[in-house]
Amino acid sequence: MKLSHAQISFKSSGTPVADDFSDVYFLDAHGCAETDYVFIEQNDLLNRWLQFELSDSISANVFVIAETGFGSGLNFFQTLHHYSQLLEQGHTLPRLYFLSTEKFPMTMADLQQSIAVYPHLSKWVDELLPQYPMALTGCHRMHLWNGLVTLDLWLGDIHDTLPQWLNEHDGLVDAWFLDGFAPSRNPDMWNEALFTQLARLSKPNGTLSTFTAASIVKRGLVKAGYKLTKTKGFRYKREMILATFTELAIRQPTQQQHSIPYYARPAQPLLKHVTILGGGIAAGCLAYLLTQQGIEVTVHCKDAALAQGASGNDLGGFYPQLNAQASIASQVHAASFVYARRFYDALLSQGAEFGHAWCGVLQVGFNDKVQQRQQNLIDQQVWPADLIQGVSASQASEIAQVELPYPALFIEQGGWISPPQLVKAMFALAQQTGLCQINTQSTLSTDVITNLTSDPSQAVIYATGAESARLAIPALPYRLVRGQVERALASTQSTNLQTVLCHKGYFTPAVDGIHALGSTYVKDDVNCEYRHSEAQLNLAMHQQSLVACPWIQAMPLPTSGRAAIRCSTPDHLPLVGAVPDVQQQLIDFNQLYQAKPAHTYPQAKNFKGQYVLTGLGSRGLTTAPLMAQLLVSQLLGLPIPVTQTVANALNPNRFLIRDGIRRLSYLDRFTAS
Repeated sequence: MKLSHAQISFKSSGTPVADDFSDVYFLDAHGCAETDYVFIEQNDLLNRWLQFELSDSISANVFVIAETGFGSGLNFFQTLHHYSQLLEQGHTLPRLYFLSTEKFPMTMADLQQSIAVYPHLSKWVDELLPQYPMALTGCHRMHLWNGLVTLDLWLGDIHDTLPQWLNEHDGLVDAWFLDGFAPSRNPDMWNEALFTQLARLSKPNGTLSTFTAASIVKRGLVKAGYKLTKTKGFRYKREMILATFTELAIRQPTQQQHSIPYYARPAQPLLKHVTILGGGIAAGCLAYLLTQQGIEVTVHCKDAALAQGASGNDLGGFYPQLNAQASIASQVHAASFVYARRFYDALLSQGAEFGHAWCGVLQVGFNDKVQQRQQNLIDQQVWPADLIQGVSASQASEIAQVELPYPALFIEQGGWISPPQLVKAMFALAQQTGLCQINTQSTLSTDVITNLTSDPSQAVIYATGAESARLAIPALPYRLVRGQVERALASTQSTNLQTVLCHKGYFTPAVDGIHALGSTYVKDDVNCEYRHSEAQLNLAMHQQSLVACPWIQAMPLPTSGRAAIRCSTPDHLPLVGAVPDVQQQLIDFNQLYQAKPAHTYPQAKNFKGQYVLTGLGSRGLTTAPLMAQLLVSQLLGLPIPVTQTVANALNPNRFLIRDGIRRLSYLDRFTAS
C-alpha cells in the first residue's frame, strides 16, 4: 500500500531525470511540444472536442483520456492548458476525465520543480498541488477547473492497477497516452499483459498514440486488436505509433475473465432526477455530488430537520481505521480517508461553513497489548507516514499538549468535524445550484417509489441509516448499534488538549468549553433516550484506559449528551449499490458453490432504479464522501474511483453471493435473529 517516491535529479536545463531508469521525463526545452505532437495532435483531441454535441446521457458528455505513466504530470497539465483555452473561447466541451497510472510518484516538490520550466502551466500546477496525494496505492480522485476536469491518479504497478479498472460498458477510454520510459529502459511495463488491458478498456474506435516505434509495441498492439497507422515521430525520431482499436472480438476472452455479473454495477444513462430518502451525511454527500453533475435532486427527510440521526452528534472524530495488513476493510478506510479530507477541503474552499479542526488524531497505546499491535503496524510498513506514523510518549504529549505517558499512532491529517453543521453545509451548496429541493417530515410510499422508478430518467436512493432496517425493500443484513456520546465540561487541565484522542473510545479537544466523549456500543438497542448509566460507562472507559493521566481522572461525570442508532453490517463495510432482487438472485445464483467461471452466470437482477447507501456505522465522516462518489459514478456511467475488488466488497448483495458460494442459506441470517 505504501509506495516509494521517484528518485529524481535535474539537468542544468531543469529537465527531470529518473535516476532508477536513467531516462528523462521529457525532452529539454521541448516537453510541451512533444506532448502536443505525440499525444494531443495524433489523438486529434482538439477536433474531437470541438465536434462534441450535448447528449441526454451524462456518460456521453464525458471524454476519457487514460495515460500510462503520470511522471511529472506534464501531459496532463498541457492537455488541461489546451482544454481550458477552448473553454475560454466559448466552446461547449465534454467534461474531461484523465486517468493516469504511476508506480513511482514524484514528491510534490519535485513535481513543482519539474513543471517550473513551463510557466504557462503554473496555474494548473497550483490548483493540483493542494490535492496531490500521498504515496498510497489505489485511486486518488481530484477535481480541477470548477469540476469540469477530473484527474484519477492510480498509484501502483500498472499491471496491478489496470486490471482493477471497472469497465461495465462497451469500453471506458476514448484516447490513450501510451507513455512511460522507453521499452529498453522499462521492459517490465511493455508486454502483452499491458496491451491486452489497453484493448479491454478502450472504446470501439478509441485511439492510442505513443512516442515509441519499438517492434514489441507494434506487435503487441496488433495482436490486441489495434489497427496501426505509420506516423512520423517527433523532431528527429523517424517513426512513432498511432493506433485505433477496431478488432473488438479479440478482447472478448479478456472481458469474460474480468466479468463478474453477480457484482455488476449498471448505470442509468438517461438519469435526470434522483430522489434521496434520508437527511444525514450520506444523503448530504449524494445531494452535493449529484447537483454538481447537473442532476436534479429531491430529498425526503422523515425528521423535522436535517441531521437528526447518527449524523446529529455535536462533534465526531475524523480518522481511518487501519490494520497492520492491507485488508479490504483497511483499503476502504485508507482510500475513504484521503478522499474525504480532499472533499472537505474543497467544500471549505467553496465557502461551506462547518465546525472542524485538522488537529490530528492520536490512537493511544494505552496497554501492552495495544502497544504490540501498534508496533506491528509500524514494523509492517504497509502505510505511508503521511497517513499514519508512530510517536513516542513524549511526542504524543507534545502533540496533545496534555500529559499523555503512552506511545501512540498519529494521524496528522485527521481531526474533528461537527456532523450536523457539515450536513447542512453540503445541502446548502446543493441548493445553491437551484437543483435541490428538501422536504422535511416527509416520506414516500412504496407505490410512489415504484411509480417513480418506472421512468428511466428517475432513481431513488435510500440513504436512511438506522431506518434502513424498516424499509419495504428486500432484507439486507443490517446491524443496529446504540451509541451514546457525552457533552463533558472541560476542566482547567483538559482545556489544553489540542488533538483528538482515541483508545477504546474517543475524546475531542474542548469546543466552547465542551468535550465530546464517547462512545458506548449497545447492540440491537434502538432506544435513543439519554442514560446516566451510560455516561458513567463512558467516563469510566476513558479513565481506565488513560489511568496514568491525572487530568482525565479529575473529569467530573457528564450529565448531558446524546444517543443515536448506528447502522452497520456483519463485515463492517457500507452497502453501496443497487437494491438486489433477493428472491430472483437466490434462484439465479443457487449453484455458485459449483465454482463455475464467473462470467457464465447471469447479471444480477436488481430493483429497477432503486439504490442504497447505508451501513456506515460510526465511520460516516470518513467513508461517506467516497461511498457517495462511487454510487454517483455508477449511476451516471462515469469512471469508478475504487478498485473492482473494493467495489465488489461494497455491493449490497455480497452476503447473498458469499452464502451461495459457501452453500449456506442467506435467509437464515434473518430467521436466526
